[in-house]
Amino acid sequence: VTHGVLRQISTDGADHWPPPRVARATAHWRQRLQAMGMSGQALDEANQAVVDAVTRTLGDARGRWLLDNEHAMARSEYALTGVIEGVLMSVVLDRTFVDEHGQRWIVDYKTGAHRGGGLDEFLDREQERYRAQLHRYAQLLAAIDPRPTRLALYFPASGAWREWAWNAQPVGIGLT
Repeated sequence: VTHGVLRQISTDGADHWPPPRVARATAHWRQRLQAMGMSGQALDEANQAVVDAVTRTLGDARGRWLLDNEHAMARSEYALTGVIEGVLMSVVLDRTFVDEHGQRWIVDYKTGAHRGGGLDEFLDREQERYRAQLHRYAQLLAAIDPRPTRLALYFPASGAWREWAWNAQPVGIGLT
């Protein structure tokens, strides 16, 4: 649900999502969670997590930058299918765009919460955990747009962020 809301905000523009609109939308988000089979305390907690993530993202300068609907070549929940080294892959990029400096960004939202331990260590582990996934995204997108690319993980609930450069390596890629 959080991913869908962030997609909608990126379409509308963050300025079109003031706190009263967020408050009005919470009942709809709750219904969507119910339709996914949630109930009781789990439903209450999940709905609050969506509200918290959306509110935190809209209150975060980086979150608003990510959702800016003025970015060039911006897409949210962008589905790509292609072949990498002979293997057919279908992926969905949470957010991609080209910034004002001509830099391509691929950002993966992580809606889980960081609990315990140091934040830097947590982000190191998450970067290693998702590195291959984001590299596949970059490989597929490079078949369409070969510009320099930065990859990032964004945690809407906390505003935590980890980014790194992707260096294209020649592989057999075909896009369908």
